[in-house]
Parts: sequence; structure tokens; C-alpha cells
Amino acid sequence: ACNLASLNLMKFVDDKGELDVSAFQAAVNILILAQEIIVGNSSYPTPEITKNAIDYRELGLGYANLGALLMSRGLPYDSDEGRAYAGAITAIMTGTAYEMSAKIAARLGPFAGFTKNREPMLGVILKHRAAVKEIDTNYVSDEIMAAAADSWDSALAWGEKYGYRNSQVSVLAPTGTIAFMMDCDTTGIEPDIALVKYKLLAGGGMLKMVNRTVPEGL
Repeated sequence: ACNLASLNLMKFVDDKGELDVSAFQAAVNILILAQEIIVGNSSYPTPEITKNAIDYRELGLGYANLGALLMSRGLPYDSDEGRAYAGAITAIMTGTAYEMSAKIAARLGPFAGFTKNREPMLGVILKHRAAVKEIDTNYVSDEIMAAAADSWDSALAWGEKYGYRNSQVSVLAPTGTIAFMMDCDTTGIEPDIALVKYKLLAGGGMLKMVNRTVPEGL
């Protein structure tokens, strides 16, 4: 079941060019709650997929416009700096999402398959939490690193107590068409393929898209 949503990272950049962590986390919480509500209100193509979706309640929160965000900060896409910054943002998003999932579980109970998968799932959460320490702090602000660490500490603490409402909360899905609808310069997590792009439309015609992040990068 594809229960996907994406956040445009550039919408969370403040006037100083820094990521607004609190706004980003607030958006993650809202989308996880909305996606969780959708699980039980969606229709699925087969009985098997329906049962799996209801029992495990997999969600796929992700982001788009990473290439533009790195460009706006003057960070090369293929660089240690770029990977560290992307890793920290991803850690905040997924840690916050699991924390929210556990808070929903506190009210509604964990997903049906949690009890038999409790130890392996908590093991995965522990591995994610430990991986935050591998992010190179030379390239990421103290505020962002603190938010990443805190989100996983909370995700683990809430999960140990209440379990999780969702067996999975995030995925970096391709965001071709919806990224254009969200006014992104770059789709998904990839860099821009060109500063000027052309897209043929299925119904005829063509879109000409010009990257608008270059001035910020410069």
C-alpha cells in the first residue's frame, strides 16, 4: 500500500537560510497523524494488501527539494558536508515521526503486529538512534544535531512504553509530478539535472522550468 507524503524542504528555510527545526517537526507531526487517519479510510486492491495495511499501518513520509536546499547553502551535492546535512534532516524527520506514532499508540494502541515484533522493532529504533552519532557534527549546527538526537531519544522512550502505531513511518519516494505541484526546483533527493528543464505533458504541451535557487546559492 502506498500511503505516501512529501515535504518541500525549502518551505522550512528561514530568512537567514537556516532550517526552522520546530516548524519542520510540527509539519512532520501533522502529516503522520493525517497519514495514520487515512490508513483506515482507504481502499486497497486485494484482501491481502488490505489486511497487511490494517495490521501493520505502514506510512511513507519523505521530502523533496533536497538538491535545492543544499544548493541554497552552497553545499556540493556529492560531498561530506552535503551528506551530513541530509543525514541530520532525515534523522529529525524519521525520529519525530516515530515519536508521533508512539504517541498515537498511547491513545489508540500499537499496530496489530507490534507485540510479536516488539524486540526486533525496538532493535531497529536503537540502531537508528545510534546512527545519529555517526553524523559529522563539523558540518551541522548544534541546534539541528540536538533535535536529531532528542527526537530519537523520545521515539525510543515512547515506543518502549506504548509501542508504535505504525510499523514504518518514512520512505524517500520519487516525487516527480507532485514535486512540480509543490513548486520544487529538484524532485526527491536527487540533484538538479539542469538549470533549465523541459517536461512534456501527457495531454500535450510542454513545461519549461528554470531553477530559482541559483541566486541563493551564489
